[in-house]
Amino acid sequence: MKRLTLGLIFVALFAACDAVAQTKSASPGRAAGTTSASSFDALVKKADAARAADQTDEAMRLYKQVVRMRPGFAEGWWYLGMLYYEADQYPDGRAAFRHLTGLKPEMALGWAMLGLCEFETKDFDSALAHLEKADQLKIPTEQGFYDVSRYHLALLLIRSGRFEFAVKIIGDFARQGKDTPQFTEAMGLAALRKPLLPNELPPLERELVLDVGHATCDSAARRAAEAERDRLELLRKYTNTPQIHYISGTMVLANDSDKALEEWNAELAISPEHPQALVSIAAEYLKRGEYQTALPYAERAVEASPNYFAAHAILGQVLAEGDLDVPRGTHELETAVRLAPWQPQVHFALGTAYAKAGRKTDAAKEREEFLRLRGQNEVAVSKP
Repeated sequence: MKRLTLGLIFVALFAACDAVAQTKSASPGRAAGTTSASSFDALVKKADAARAADQTDEAMRLYKQVVRMRPGFAEGWWYLGMLYYEADQYPDGRAAFRHLTGLKPEMALGWAMLGLCEFETKDFDSALAHLEKADQLKIPTEQGFYDVSRYHLALLLIRSGRFEFAVKIIGDFARQGKDTPQFTEAMGLAALRKPLLPNELPPLERELVLDVGHATCDSAARRAAEAERDRLELLRKYTNTPQIHYISGTMVLANDSDKALEEWNAELAISPEHPQALVSIAAEYLKRGEYQTALPYAERAVEASPNYFAAHAILGQVLAEGDLDVPRGTHELETAVRLAPWQPQVHFALGTAYAKAGRKTDAAKEREEFLRLRGQNEVAVSKP
């Protein structure tokens, strides 16, 4: 899923380009005279015709003339960038889409294509930032473009260690029946918490990654019978492999929380400092109101991973909600917010702790931030 077909994009996103094309009439120099306007319009028509006829080199040459004549003509930069992308000329495509995003910073398509070009030039940090920007601006959901953009966003989230949010993206595709081999492989990397791109995966690990990805996609798609079969097969093939029992626990949690606890404890027998298993066990006991039982797992999670926001968050919730030590619980939640200010649920938990401590103003601020972030997350993938 590396590439987009130019024809598909031009058909699926034609309406978006119509919106961009409104800049044509407002472009600087429009008042320079009828002759100038006519020559510009004629040049654009020639470029459009060359593009429509798949005369790529000629279309590039003409669109370069177009944007030299009118640097503020956003549609010209869009088509030029797309032609460069389809021709594997990613540095030139990146330059074109940088111009476009400067002219149309509200255009999700421009940011998405800039991110895709940067991905191909291995400027991964910039690619992640710009694909997230596109996501926040709502990437159009037309078939093809949306899938490619979100797939690459998921890969970059995995590479940066933001596994939970990559799982969410790929899970959405699985629920639509789009769990192709590429998505399955990416899901396996995310579920196994391997911060790698697919081409960096050691060949000997590929079978494990695909097996886990297949099982996790079935679970995300709520294919219950298939997911249970997959889960049991994972346990059979990879009984002592780290992360497998944790994954098994997450797969059964919704229907059998006792079985989930059993699996997470089995994970701890293999990996005693597994932070996600410790947090998950503490969270389940917190949900049950068994605060004293939850406490040692939450404490161990913080000790095992002191920079893991979820460990501080769950410890803070156990201490504050269980009235075990509200001031300390508040401090732990404040630490979680410092580590992950983009996490809405952490702000909500901190607001609840502030309210319990009588800090009404602080509680109101945290709940306001929770609502703001939750609104963002309805259209975007957050940081972890």
